[in-house]
Amino acid sequence: MKKGLCLLLALCLLLLLDGCAGRKIEDYQIPASTLSPAAARYTAPDGDGIVMENLKYQIYLPARDGLRLVAREVTIDAENLNDAVEKLMQQLLSYEGDTDAKPLGGSKPLELYGTHPIEISGGICTVNLTRTAKQLKLSEYYKHCLAISTTLCELNDINGVNILVEDESLPLDTPGYLPMGTLMGHAGESLPVLWEQMEAKKTPMTPTDKDPGKNPLNALATLYYPLPDGRGIACTIRMVNFAGQTPAQLTTKLMDEISSERQALSGGQNFPKLTELLLHDPVTSDLPDGGRLLTLSLREDAESVLEAAKTDLACCAAALTYTLTTFVPDISAVCIRIGDKAKTELKTKRFDPVIALSGMVKRSAVEQFLTSSVTVYFARNGILCECERPVAPRSVDSLRTQLCALMEGPDTSEREEGIKETLPGTVREDDILGISAEGDTLLVNLSENFRMAILEQGEEKETLACYSMVNTLCKNTGTKRVRFFFEGVQVEYIAGTIYWAGEFMYNIGLAEKGLG
Repeated sequence: MKKGLCLLLALCLLLLLDGCAGRKIEDYQIPASTLSPAAARYTAPDGDGIVMENLKYQIYLPARDGLRLVAREVTIDAENLNDAVEKLMQQLLSYEGDTDAKPLGGSKPLELYGTHPIEISGGICTVNLTRTAKQLKLSEYYKHCLAISTTLCELNDINGVNILVEDESLPLDTPGYLPMGTLMGHAGESLPVLWEQMEAKKTPMTPTDKDPGKNPLNALATLYYPLPDGRGIACTIRMVNFAGQTPAQLTTKLMDEISSERQALSGGQNFPKLTELLLHDPVTSDLPDGGRLLTLSLREDAESVLEAAKTDLACCAAALTYTLTTFVPDISAVCIRIGDKAKTELKTKRFDPVIALSGMVKRSAVEQFLTSSVTVYFARNGILCECERPVAPRSVDSLRTQLCALMEGPDTSEREEGIKETLPGTVREDDILGISAEGDTLLVNLSENFRMAILEQGEEKETLACYSMVNTLCKNTGTKRVRFFFEGVQVEYIAGTIYWAGEFMYNIGLAEKGLG
């Protein structure tokens, strides 16, 4: 049987060779269609790229029946969070209405006010409107503010919204005592019910009971507090219980809350209670051009007490100005007095001096002090430690800014906690040749000086240097991976066993929770 099978296979082979006998050898050498030479998947960025997102969002407008908010879908291209908020506000304020939704402002549309009408810090967005908003009835103004806050709180990175009119917080009662406070999203809720709840907080204006000082208030407020070492001001939101609604009561309670927030910071335990620095209760006075001035008279030693707590007077004045103009109705400026003299100039090491004419500090004068924060990874006990670093709000989404914040290294308080820098001290912003995003991958092009600095730092510190950059960028952007170039070329090895030509992913196992 085996012989028969072998004979059959031999016969088939002869027939196959016979069928091919008439062909030339060249018939087997015709080249097939070729692919282009394999190209690198990524090209090193030369300069900084912009990440554009084409996404769908909801904007909310008051329904024509006044009972609810109506959602409308819009699509925008956004480079970052600030750009997304500004474009959403443009869409919201320019919407002409339809059969079910009415435009904001009615016959006189609402408009944005100032050079920077949108401020975003710490997940809190402040929107500044022009004075046309004052022409609305209080109930309509409140409903329009709810439309704005509900629209912006749809964004994952916005947790609360403040509405100002030409740098002032409008009261929601005729006498001018009731603050609106920080707003959140109210999609699907009844607008009349929300307004009734707000009206219930007003001071009764009856002949026998019209003292705002006896009317308690529970409201959500944005607190701006000074950062240590004169690094600016940051903010958070908190539910605050006020004993009454007079400007002095609102102010002193907010000052106590600012002190409490700052004391909660690492290294801030010695921060003084600000109300204990007051010589007497805050005083308000009318200004000739409208609005009110709030005067805070501090003790002669107030500046030295603040310096002992690693805080300069300029940052403290900026925090107070921002907090009080955001919450206390009709306050357009704050005057800081030391003893019997008004401070007409506030000096600081990190920011430009603030000139306060007649001692009046306006919100726009201290705008430079407002910060947002990015997460950076320094080292402690041989592993990465998560810390927060203040940056300018409009650059918080910048990939370059995030790496530059890492290059700055720990501050004094962090070093006292044993935290150390991860990047060589010789690298600078100029050593970032380019940085951009492609899909879910960040591309970072660094200089030859950067590569040599890593080499000189040695193998022991190489891993922390690498993953401090990777974790910082991935944490702040939500991107999955990072790829490095040096002078436009991917380098395989520098100081040790790390393969730099590969892709690096966020490494939570190499990090501990730090001071952040």
